[in-house]
Amino acid sequence: MKGIPSLITALFVFTVSQAHAQISSDMQAMHMIKDFYTAYNSLNLKLADKSKLDALIDKYFTIQESETLKRGYKTGHDIMTNDSGITNRSLETMVINQMGDEKALNIETGKYEINKGLKGAYEVSYVLNPVTPKLNEVTTEANILIDILVVKYNGVIKISRVTNGLTNSLRYHKN
Repeated sequence: MKGIPSLITALFVFTVSQAHAQISSDMQAMHMIKDFYTAYNSLNLKLADKSKLDALIDKYFTIQESETLKRGYKTGHDIMTNDSGITNRSLETMVINQMGDEKALNIETGKYEINKGLKGAYEVSYVLNPVTPKLNEVTTEANILIDILVVKYNGVIKISRVTNGLTNSLRYHKN
């Protein structure tokens, strides 16, 4: 009987430490994503400094996603901003959230189900202003939404997948 309180205490401490480790890992991932976009914004992509861009991509991305990004840049596609670009104001308005679970109506059964959020998935959103207006139109802002999947790669958190946040390709999956 004397061992039960210490067992419960040990179980509680273990549970709290696991929760803290997950929160710490999520915070590291969100800081890494913000650090990437800050460094990315400092590059002048119009001057096409390929060596700096390649070094940045290699630092923050897995090998497979690095190759995908580099192929995209060769064809003029900026995957990291969904071809929208990024500014200093974008960094000020940037919000990075972990994707969580979602309660959704299953139209086949008519019942609500919980769709589990993908572990390591984050939503990056920012405001791009101004968007160049067409003739006689008011200048507007654009809300940019990007989904990013991160993994621990050789002990380092790296970005493993980037998608347009509007396509829902990373958003929710069924277990």
